[in-house]
Amino acid sequence: MIVFAALAYANIKYLHQRQMRTQVQQQLTQMVSAQAFFVLIGMIAYTTQTIYNLLTMSTPKNALRQAEENVALTITGVLSYTGYVFNFYIYMVVSPSLRKQFKQLIKNFLHYLTCHIIVTNRTAPVHIIYNN
Repeated sequence: MIVFAALAYANIKYLHQRQMRTQVQQQLTQMVSAQAFFVLIGMIAYTTQTIYNLLTMSTPKNALRQAEENVALTITGVLSYTGYVFNFYIYMVVSPSLRKQFKQLIKNFLHYLTCHIIVTNRTAPVHIIYNN
């Protein structure tokens, strides 16, 4: 991810408009910094817990301590993915243009739902035969 961030940042430098380049560079720097922060926090927590488990593997443990360590390992495992999960939210917070596009997408979707209500008859038609 760090390699990708460095390459993306290098490509942004070559934008032709000075004002746009500065704005995009700032947004990209903020997004990559936030991503790296969340990934780093999650990985440090998970790595620390894994090292602890490896170092105390030979130590006799009661059931409560094993359960506590398993819960801690599960929580840190989930935290290790938060950096990747939060990418959407990071982009939404940092990038005004993405927020604007997302709002427009939601407006279009809500407009579609309100204007294209499809009424369906969920009961089958009943055919009645009259004998005279």
